[in-house]
Amino acid sequence: MTQSDLPQTPASQIPLPLVSVIMPTYNAERFIGRAIESVLAQTYPHWELIIVDDASTDNTEALVSMYPDARIRYHRASRIGHPAGVRNTGLRMATGEFIAFLDSDDLYFPDTLEKLSRPLLTDSSLFAVYGFAFSMDEHETPLAQAVNLIPRAHRESPHDPPYELPPYYGHSWEQIVTSKISNMLPALMLRHADLQAIGYFNEDLCGPEDYEFYVRMFLHHYNGVACLSDYVYKYRIHSASLTKAPEHCQRLLDSCLKIMDWMFHEADIPVEARQYKSQAYVACYRYLARERLLNHQPGIGRQLALKALADPNVHLKDFLRQCGPLLIRSFLPSGLDSLLVKIRWQLRNRMNRSLQNPGHRLQKVAVSS
Repeated sequence: MTQSDLPQTPASQIPLPLVSVIMPTYNAERFIGRAIESVLAQTYPHWELIIVDDASTDNTEALVSMYPDARIRYHRASRIGHPAGVRNTGLRMATGEFIAFLDSDDLYFPDTLEKLSRPLLTDSSLFAVYGFAFSMDEHETPLAQAVNLIPRAHRESPHDPPYELPPYYGHSWEQIVTSKISNMLPALMLRHADLQAIGYFNEDLCGPEDYEFYVRMFLHHYNGVACLSDYVYKYRIHSASLTKAPEHCQRLLDSCLKIMDWMFHEADIPVEARQYKSQAYVACYRYLARERLLNHQPGIGRQLALKALADPNVHLKDFLRQCGPLLIRSFLPSGLDSLLVKIRWQLRNRMNRSLQNPGHRLQKVAVSS
């Protein structure tokens, strides 16, 4: 399915489903105004924004009150203390046919809801669609992208996605269990009715509850999740993010490993996925160790790499391939490590640009646009 297959009837003649946008927030006075404005600017008009405030102690509530749009619903909760519980509160309040998410420090593009809803409106067999995050810093300056989508040389229709997937990205069980898929919640839209089958967010997890939610979606109906080859929201990377705080590191690791234990010992994942058990476990350590190095915390990064080496679920070859380079990097001066990372990103971007030619074709496994 491509976006050119979608109905071209004017929007005014189509009864649009209501989209419930769930926005958890806590002490977000710096950014929440911009997040709300990005929802107000949507080309898709039929939405409700449910803001669940986890007992903020700053001016968040006063800032929200400055936007008197009737489609905005504000709920101040007693202190819940974890994003999964805050999002679940919003889900229980949602009345829309479609569910979407936006964190209070991120931004939608003006056509985000329109792009994400289009495949669901066209194909009733789909219950979810996801795209990709466009990374920016706290001042909204673009950063190096986690997934570098490749601009299309030709588009048959203005509704076709402007990008193609890079060759290293795949919508497959290997990529799912090794955490290589894009699993950002603001890049996702799903049918509300399917939440009963999937379940809400796991409140026992701290940090990777979004990844575990994606896994349950794929387990529910693998072919019912479509990948949209486009950037669908702006992801703000800043020092106050949960993954940046050293004190949260062990909680994040515990949650990641809990997901791995559930996935390989309790969940009914396909046989083809089980062969990637070692790579899946080592990916937990790699992700967190890499975050620590990027945030100039080499000691913690080194500890995480050594924990991966000691984990009985991790094979030595996978440790050497995934965490070995990070262990070496942890002994480098932070300035030199940052320089090497910058050079690597430049080389990667150059490679992607070399693929931007009319004759290039990408293999897409179970991917819809």
